[in-house]
Amino acid sequence: MSEKESVQTLIEMIKQRDTQALVDFYQQSDINENIAQLKYLYQQAIQDQAHYQFFQDLVASFLEHKPLPTALIGGINDIEKLTFFTPALSASEGFSLKNDQGSTILHALLSQTKAAPPPFNYIRSLLLFERNESLATALATRNDQQLLPMECYLAFNPCFEPLAAHELTAALALLEAQIKQVPSEINTLRLICNHLKNNAHFDELTSSSHRIILLGAAFECPSEDVMTLLH
Repeated sequence: MSEKESVQTLIEMIKQRDTQALVDFYQQSDINENIAQLKYLYQQAIQDQAHYQFFQDLVASFLEHKPLPTALIGGINDIEKLTFFTPALSASEGFSLKNDQGSTILHALLSQTKAAPPPFNYIRSLLLFERNESLATALATRNDQQLLPMECYLAFNPCFEPLAAHELTAALALLEAQIKQVPSEINTLRLICNHLKNNAHFDELTSSSHRIILLGAAFECPSEDVMTLLH
């Protein structure tokens, strides 16, 4: 069955509202078909808000029985996608899954190339109130570049705009939670600074920039020391 045919079959089965039959079909489908099916359900949820909960619950049922295809990890890279997939990821320990680069969803989300700040407050809320063990595991996972998710944000995220006060507070709390699990290493600070030097907006950074303040908090050193490393 082609990916297009698998989605068409899914559509026909959705009309019957037989969740178990849908779960069985998802389990029997191959990985490429699963990717197409999950993308379709996400797009339908966004377009049809009246049935958003139905599509979200269906995806949660799918992932409880078969893990998220790792090829999709890099695609959950904004708050809209994260919000939709959160119940499914929480139910299936999906936040700790890794792709071929050793990255979790948090790595992909926090190092996104879009010029917008990550949803630190949303992630912190999930960590605090959902008791999400796979999220805590992801926060302490190094990828193949030997970077933790928050370190990926510090190194690669292109948005140097000041964070809203509640987002800055949340980012600091996530760094604290990360450090409790994995002690910071000064060599990693040097690596992050080298990556930042390649950023098109590097010249905008000052000792009062939130990115520099967060780097200082992550590696427990004054902002001036970070600026010295950068220059």
